[in-house]
Amino acid sequence: MTKSKFSSWQSGSAALAAFGMIAGAATPIVISAPATAQQANFSDVSFSYWARPFIERLAAENVIAGFPDGTFKPDQPVTRAQFAAIVQKAFSQASTRTARSFPDVPSSYWANEAIRNAYVSGFLSGYPNGNFQPAQEIPRVQVLVSLANGLNLSTSGSVNETLDIYGDESQIPEYAQDEVAAATQRNMVVSYPDTDLLSPQQVATRADVAAFVYQALVAQGKLPALAENVEASNYIVGYTPSSVGSNPSPTPTTPNQNANLRVGTDTPISVRYPNAGNQAVDIVVAPGQTLAIALEVEEPIRNANGQILVPVGSTIQGRIVPVNIQGSAITAAKYVADRLTVGDRIYDIRAESSPVAATQNVSSTTLQGALVTAAAESIVGSILGNRDVGSIIGQVLTGADSNTTSQNAVIVVQPSQLDLRVNSDFYVGSTQ
Repeated sequence: MTKSKFSSWQSGSAALAAFGMIAGAATPIVISAPATAQQANFSDVSFSYWARPFIERLAAENVIAGFPDGTFKPDQPVTRAQFAAIVQKAFSQASTRTARSFPDVPSSYWANEAIRNAYVSGFLSGYPNGNFQPAQEIPRVQVLVSLANGLNLSTSGSVNETLDIYGDESQIPEYAQDEVAAATQRNMVVSYPDTDLLSPQQVATRADVAAFVYQALVAQGKLPALAENVEASNYIVGYTPSSVGSNPSPTPTTPNQNANLRVGTDTPISVRYPNAGNQAVDIVVAPGQTLAIALEVEEPIRNANGQILVPVGSTIQGRIVPVNIQGSAITAAKYVADRLTVGDRIYDIRAESSPVAATQNVSSTTLQGALVTAAAESIVGSILGNRDVGSIIGQVLTGADSNTTSQNAVIVVQPSQLDLRVNSDFYVGSTQ
């Protein structure tokens, strides 16, 4: 099997930021291949933006990049040259044909190597007149055809029946029908806002391409599928996640103990509150209180070879639990994690953070947008001299253990600041 670029593209040489092109610019933005993931949060990709999970996770994997001003420009069209550069970053496919030159792609052209790679691996071809037309904006249907061809996908069953799901099926060119059907059968097609429409001739945006490429990597088993509670999964054509209610306590996965798949003791796990985007969401509990809460992996966990073992967006299930600080009457809390979900696989883990001490030093500013338990709400009100704190906090959490102290202080847990670390080795399944 071809080695994944997720473990080989960090070479130290200059690498093209495939999505980091300024519209109308004569030259591309070039960055050095990073030792760690690129910025995965962009100022113009809001928490509610439909393609945010695809964009952020591909950015974390260095498949795509943003602009120097911190934006991603998700609605900007993608050219054939830019798409070739994305393909080069995302996939490692063997050559299927001999390289050729295109008269409109000189050797000095910024994407010359990427276009050559896309051609020899079967992702893209030229036009009958011999040109490549690198600056031409690429339609959605051509992106899907390219991915299906480059990944050598074939259909099963009736092509017509597969395409019947689209209300605009008649707009799919005859040459593209087999490839679109193959992509559809593998949940590679993402259509926002209506999955009944393919919009095949519509120019692909940067968000469209991010979604298609992410799903293609999922189909290859190189990235985990989006969880069913992620809003973006609603726009994946044919996506039918398993029902959580039908299996409330799934059996954890126990993979083979392959050293390359081991997450070792004391490995740090960077987390954030799920789907918070750039927003810092604090969780406020009362001293002595226990609160079950899920967090999201913010930075990928890699092995020594650079292979991703736990991708960004994986879910950590755990609890905020009370702890005593020796020699002090002030209680504290820590986060204890016991389950990790990567795609459709669940692992038992043991990880915990250092204690976070209770404090009376809170203000309406520091608590703006925070999630506060009902037990902590009254304490916050007394500290602030106003028991009606609904206009300050983001949400009151319910269902927590009411076994709390009467201490006039609260514990403010900042997920992104937790130094969560693994307590004992665990193994994950192969992503290859």
